[in-house]
Amino acid sequence: MWKYRCKSHLLSLIGSFLVGVLFGLIANLVYGGELQVYMRDILADAGVPAAAIPSLEAYIESPLLQSLSLGIVFAGLINIVLLAQYFSSVSTFSPLIFIVLLMFASTLLLFVGIILLLPSVIACIYGMLTLRSSLASQRKQRNISNDDEIVRVYKIHHQLQENVRQMAQECKKNVRKITFVYGLGIAAALCVMFFVQSFLLLAILFIFFFMSFSYLMRYYASSLMPIRMLLYQNCDPEACASACIYYGMDHKGRVKIKDRILMAQALIYMDDPQLAMDVLIDYPRRDQASTLQYWSLMATIYYMLKDEEALERCKEEANKVRLNFGTQGIMVQNEEVASIQNKVDLMNGQFNTCKKYYLQALQKASFPFQQVDACYYIGMISFVEQDYSLANMYFEKVINLGNKISYVAKAKHFQSKIDALGQTQNDEFS
Repeated sequence: MWKYRCKSHLLSLIGSFLVGVLFGLIANLVYGGELQVYMRDILADAGVPAAAIPSLEAYIESPLLQSLSLGIVFAGLINIVLLAQYFSSVSTFSPLIFIVLLMFASTLLLFVGIILLLPSVIACIYGMLTLRSSLASQRKQRNISNDDEIVRVYKIHHQLQENVRQMAQECKKNVRKITFVYGLGIAAALCVMFFVQSFLLLAILFIFFFMSFSYLMRYYASSLMPIRMLLYQNCDPEACASACIYYGMDHKGRVKIKDRILMAQALIYMDDPQLAMDVLIDYPRRDQASTLQYWSLMATIYYMLKDEEALERCKEEANKVRLNFGTQGIMVQNEEVASIQNKVDLMNGQFNTCKKYYLQALQKASFPFQQVDACYYIGMISFVEQDYSLANMYFEKVINLGNKISYVAKAKHFQSKIDALGQTQNDEFS
């Protein structure tokens, strides 16, 4: 899981180092001699003997050395923040503890971040190389090279809808704006840490930044909602998949799928589990939540492919996940594991248990596509149990709600079988 974070971690370190260097050069250009006097005062306050200060003159008078040092400080700060994020995602370590330590022992944390810079860079490079090799091997096994190849295969089996291109591009613009604002917020937070001396003001500003970032992340999550609603509300997986492709398309027409979970979901509801599996090869399992999502979707894919052994492995992997969201995290994990277990039961023919599960799922369904999913399986189980009137009722709901979901065609097929059985029975009694 940590390997999926390596690229962003390394880029963040490089970016923060460059920002620090640039900031140092600008500070030297603006303040010049005043900055040198300030640094001498800092050294004196730190207890450096007056006799030793002349030996540090080369550093004090060198804008380049000062800027490089500031770049290392910035990188060290970002490093310790990213490491804290990672450890909080894989353990019971609370982010609030880190925030408290940052306020009361910021110098110590900064020192630790700087010390761990080189090991972090080495670990990131190693993780990136090994992950790249692993993903390349998986792609080779699946006979795909990149996302452009996935799109090529998609176009062979499905239609790429042009009418959703503009909506996808608008979503992309909104995400770019949010990313830009987020970057400005990070820069502002760094400036606050270095230049605000009042502890009370620092605490207030940190609370403000925390609330602002939380709001920004909620807005970021909702920025892709129009694309999600194509599947969730409109039950149009083909339009949803097309929007995902256009969202990840650059000005040269090359595609890098951004929301692989949504794309895979759309393909599953288009009855294309093989291509959904291809899409999920490059899905970044950065944390426990994304790992749980991955194994939940893979369980659906393996159920569609009738691979019971792989389905059991998905269940085992999902049980290993530990979401650090308290009671809510436990509920989410239990729901996902129950969903996987239900697929195992369905494959093993435990229809009564599965029927109860889908009836409960139908009651809790928030979106039409969830209702379609539950109704289809209730209808299918009822058909197997030879309760044809009940099966026909639920298949009718699938047809009415399902729009372009593949279950609609399957429901019509089952209805034709029910009609044929009814006709046969009528012939026998006539």
